[in-house]
Amino acid sequence: MQINLAPDLSLPAIMVIFFLNYLIVKRFFLKPINDVLEARETESKTAEKLHDEALARFNEATSQIEARLHAAKRDAAQLRERYRGEAATQRQTMIDKTSTDAKAVVAEADAHLDKDVKEARETIVRQSEALAREAASRILGRAV
Repeated sequence: MQINLAPDLSLPAIMVIFFLNYLIVKRFFLKPINDVLEARETESKTAEKLHDEALARFNEATSQIEARLHAAKRDAAQLRERYRGEAATQRQTMIDKTSTDAKAVVAEADAHLDKDVKEARETIVRQSEALAREAASRILGRAV
């Protein structure tokens, strides 16, 4: 059996059929698959881009909220300190007023007590003199 290596007319026909087969496969099989793969890749990149943008917006919003929260805490601390200062001032004023009022009441009571003591001493002196005269008159039996 001898192999004939010379090309015959079937070679160009096979090449034409192979080329047509390539065009048909490319057109109806490879191109749609490549289009789907490219669409998936585009969607994936778009989704990743949207995710990154959303994450950036989220981080920015978070930092803004944290900054506002920090400012609000600082303002609240200043307000609290101001009210504490005002309360301390008012407390000291009330303590001073109460102390002054108490001293006035004590001074008034002390003056009233001194007056009562003086009156009691005068009464004791008068009564003791009267008792002494009466005792002397009873002892002597005559009016003194």
